[in-house]
Amino acid sequence: MPFGSKAPAPPPPMAEAILERFTAFVTENVKFSQEDFAILGLNCVGCVLFYYFMRLLRVPDHSWYLTLYSSGVTSFFGLYMLYHVCLDGFTAVLVREDDITRYLAIFFTAYCIMDLALGTLHYGTFITFDDGWTHHFLYIVILAYLLHNNMTPLFAIALVEELPIIVLSIFEVQNKQRPSLLFGVLYFLTRVIFHTMLIYKAAKQSTFVFVAGLGLLLWHVDVFQGWVRGYLMRSHGRARMSFRSKLRVFTAMLTTQIATHAFVTYDMCANVLGDFTSPAAILYALVFVYFLYRMGVVVHDVYTQNFIMTSIGRKKIIYNISWEDPAIDHTVMHMTPEDTVLTISSAGCNVLDYLCEGPKKIIAVDMNWAQLHVLELKLAGIRALTWDQFFAIWGRSDFEVFKKVYAKKLRPLLEPETAEFWDQNHNLFRDNFMYAGTSGLMAKILCMPLIWSGVREKVKNREEFTGGGGFFFQLTLKICSITSLWSIFAPLGGVPLEQLNLLSRNPQVFVDRLVEVLTTRIWKPNNYFYYGYIVGEFAPDCCPRYLEKKNFAIMKQRVDRVKVYHGTWAEAAVEEGPGSITIASLLDSMDWMPPSMIAENIGKVVANMDKKNGRIFWRSFADRVHSPVLAHLKGELVPTYDRVGWYLTQFIQSVPNFEPYDPTMLECKGTGNTPRNSFYDDVAVMAAMAKQGLSSKKDVKAFYKSQGTRYDGFREALLPGRDLLMQHAVPWVKRPKTWISVGCGTARDLEFVVDHVIAAKTKVYLCDLSDALLDMARARVIELGLASRVVLVEGDFMSPAVRKKLPKQADLVTCSYCLTMVPEWEKALATMKDLVKPGGNLALIDFITRDGVDQRWDQRLYKWWFAMDGVYFNRAHADWLRSREDMEEVWYSEEESRVPYTPYYPTHYLYVGEKKA
Repeated sequence: MPFGSKAPAPPPPMAEAILERFTAFVTENVKFSQEDFAILGLNCVGCVLFYYFMRLLRVPDHSWYLTLYSSGVTSFFGLYMLYHVCLDGFTAVLVREDDITRYLAIFFTAYCIMDLALGTLHYGTFITFDDGWTHHFLYIVILAYLLHNNMTPLFAIALVEELPIIVLSIFEVQNKQRPSLLFGVLYFLTRVIFHTMLIYKAAKQSTFVFVAGLGLLLWHVDVFQGWVRGYLMRSHGRARMSFRSKLRVFTAMLTTQIATHAFVTYDMCANVLGDFTSPAAILYALVFVYFLYRMGVVVHDVYTQNFIMTSIGRKKIIYNISWEDPAIDHTVMHMTPEDTVLTISSAGCNVLDYLCEGPKKIIAVDMNWAQLHVLELKLAGIRALTWDQFFAIWGRSDFEVFKKVYAKKLRPLLEPETAEFWDQNHNLFRDNFMYAGTSGLMAKILCMPLIWSGVREKVKNREEFTGGGGFFFQLTLKICSITSLWSIFAPLGGVPLEQLNLLSRNPQVFVDRLVEVLTTRIWKPNNYFYYGYIVGEFAPDCCPRYLEKKNFAIMKQRVDRVKVYHGTWAEAAVEEGPGSITIASLLDSMDWMPPSMIAENIGKVVANMDKKNGRIFWRSFADRVHSPVLAHLKGELVPTYDRVGWYLTQFIQSVPNFEPYDPTMLECKGTGNTPRNSFYDDVAVMAAMAKQGLSSKKDVKAFYKSQGTRYDGFREALLPGRDLLMQHAVPWVKRPKTWISVGCGTARDLEFVVDHVIAAKTKVYLCDLSDALLDMARARVIELGLASRVVLVEGDFMSPAVRKKLPKQADLVTCSYCLTMVPEWEKALATMKDLVKPGGNLALIDFITRDGVDQRWDQRLYKWWFAMDGVYFNRAHADWLRSREDMEEVWYSEEESRVPYTPYYPTHYLYVGEKKA
């Protein structure tokens, strides 16, 4: 021992004992050899070599290189192992671990590691949290467990599940359209059916593997659901399968999965447990029931998402009668012989009702050819039939009369496509046209309890509603009050899921309305909407106006005033030309449209309406204006008690009242750029946020500066709704000349509206406290070519020094997710309001506690969690904005959105107000 050195002190007895136990545990239990680690390293090197070799070949999509490599190797061995399963049986193969099975587990572990490593370097934005990091780490853990317990044959057998991935990756690396049917069938057979069988076989060896396998099966079912929605129910290519064939494939898949899962569950309980009443058997049964429910979700999803569009594509009738009460339309439209009316055909009832009023022209528009065929047959009937014949067909669905007049009188007047349709659909009258189409089917189902309870006879005899209506009537009330059933019946009635979601804002209002309809409205005199469905036919004194005898002669004179148009009402307006439309009756068509589609359609319609006499009328399932695009029309709520009762609101507005209103400014697409982060980038941002949250001193400038270019990518999902605020809630139709953006950050808001800023020649003032964020904003402004239009102002906009750098007042003042970070928020809001010109607009979006439940536990959790980063939820913000007497509220809404990487769904509000002159 060298001079002056000291011998190391011996470890304390307790530490020494712990060290010995840990060493013994590792020696006895960890079963990874040096050879295993050597193979892992070699496979990692192999992944690197393959990746860069493919890059040298310049094969297009490098994010799929390693997937192609991995799935190619594993698919080959997966088929090899499947051969042995078929030859020797599951049990024999599962217990036979050898070098090949261990190699395959190590190989796939290396792939997962290198895909994350190379992905972080070269294609980070494609390595998502769910399909990348979570998926790969889950497999690494499972494979480590299998290697440790010498159970790698389980994984080797499962490699046949890579077959659909090799098919997918071959096409993806070449940027070619994937073979959807082949992929879907292979995915279902391997990752749903085979995987189900395998995990139940594996359950005999390891509960951990079974539970992990169930987690993977749930993920596989989700992917399968996406494929079903995307392929089976939509058209793909020229040589696509027929709808019936797709439906048969879908049904066969569902039946096979249910039967397979039922069999393996029964086999587990009968042959392994030997007891159907044990707790374990009950758990297996519950697992089966849950996955049965998941398959039901697949069916429901396909039905609600695709039913209506599929019906349109297949030229199937949805509406057999129109469900908008035209009597209300006439109280506010005031049609004259000089009017040109643009409306939606539906079943033609409202079109022909308008014809009774005598406008100069009616343009009946529909995207569904079948609905136009119904209207064309009615128009032919008006031209060629007597009233008795016409009423017999459309009022009573008299099949004998239809057969007698169709070939000789009606068919010669029809367009070829319409004639072909009715040649094939005589059965609609044979089976009673009152119950034709999907809405007729829905009515038939819902009316059954009413018919059984005797309500049908009472309605037919025009009796008043008395008592409770009987058991079946009360049953119908109960069914209509179950909101969870609405999504089942709604698509039948032609109500898209998007429209149904409007009811979720206040479902009790609609429940009360439905009950009121059944107990009051259906009993009102001449309520032909419900009379026809309940009785099964119309009566001469209880029918739509176009079926009344007194109107038939005048309709014969005017029948040529109706023009049938296949397409959207916007396309029809454009074809008619500027100034041509005086009335646009849009029914409830905008309920299901996203804001961008409403903007496109309203813009084209308004641009082609009469500027002096034009008026727009629309209905909605919502209890208020449901879109910010429509809010700028400032429609007048029509107070009404219509016969239908389904529509909670109806609005009308005259075109002259729009001014100032430039419809060309409604469509707003922005740059289309979407900042994206890799998972590593997001982790870096979250680390900075955590550091800021735990720090006693909040250094805002340093906080933002540390995030650099990652700032926008992370906050794109964290701060939702900014595109909606900037593109559709802000009234660009007024062409604002000055805009102050408070707390502008990196000027991301500019990207949403760059074309509008240029078109309106808007001078923009970007104000923020952070020099780091303003540096990024400056770079963005230059990149967008707006340097001459933008002034950057650093500092607190409430300070006198900064106020001098801003205009005294502006046409538009906005603030995106900034107010919750300002301690003196009342002063900030008052300052922003003062910066708005009379007639100008103030627009904000920010986090808030949910209205009505702000003291609920989850709202308190969100407040605490966000407050750690200096973001303070405060319900008083919205209360202050909405209570200003000098501000007219144009739009206010609240929505929930998920915080990335968390189960949190905090609320954000969107407010737009106009300063009164």
